[in-house]
Amino acid sequence: MKKVDRRVTKTRKAILSAYLSLLQTKGVHAISVSDITEKADINRATFYAHYEDKQNLQEQIIKEILDDLEEAIEKDISKEEQNNFTLTTLEGIFIRMLENIYKHKEFYTVMLGNNGPSIFVDDLQHIICKYTTKGLVTVHADKIDLIVPEAIYLSYVTSAQFGVIKYWIKNHYSETPLFMAQQLLLLYKLGGAKVAEYKE
Repeated sequence: MKKVDRRVTKTRKAILSAYLSLLQTKGVHAISVSDITEKADINRATFYAHYEDKQNLQEQIIKEILDDLEEAIEKDISKEEQNNFTLTTLEGIFIRMLENIYKHKEFYTVMLGNNGPSIFVDDLQHIICKYTTKGLVTVHADKIDLIVPEAIYLSYVTSAQFGVIKYWIKNHYSETPLFMAQQLLLLYKLGGAKVAEYKE
C-alpha cells in the first residue's frame, strides 16, 4: 500500500479543520477558498494542489468519512450473519456505526449542524437505508411481504435511526455508543407504541 506523505496528511487536516470551523458560523455557499486558506494558514496554490475547488473539497471529505463508516459497519460481519440476519447482528451494526460516528464526532457535529450541507444528510440517510434494506432482504429471502409497504417501513426506520443520531449529537454525545445502540435495538424490538405503553 502506498504510504501517504505526512506533509500531505498534515495539510489536508489543516484544510478540513478550517472548513469545519468556518461551517460553524457560515453557510456552505458563503465560504470561499480564500476563507479556507486564510483559516488553514496556507496559500491558494497549496489548496489547489489538493482540491479542484471548495465543492471538490466537500465531496472528498464526505466520501472519506462515509467510506470509513461503511467499512466500520461491515467489519466483523461473518458469512453466517450475512445469510442469517438476527437482532444480534443488528446490534453489532448499531454499535460499530455509533462508535465510528463518535470517532469522527467533530465532523458529524458540524456537518449535521445548522450550516451543514444537505447533501451530507442525504448521503448518511442513504447509507442507513442501504444497510436496513440488506437486513430486510436477508430475513425475507424469498419475498419481502411486510404488514406495511416496504418503502414506508424503510423510510420510518431510516428516519428513526437518523433522529437518534441527531439527538445524540445535540446532547453532546453524553451517552456511550454502546448505550445508544442498545436503545435503538430496544426501539426496533418493541416499537414506539410498546415502549410508550400505549393502550389499544
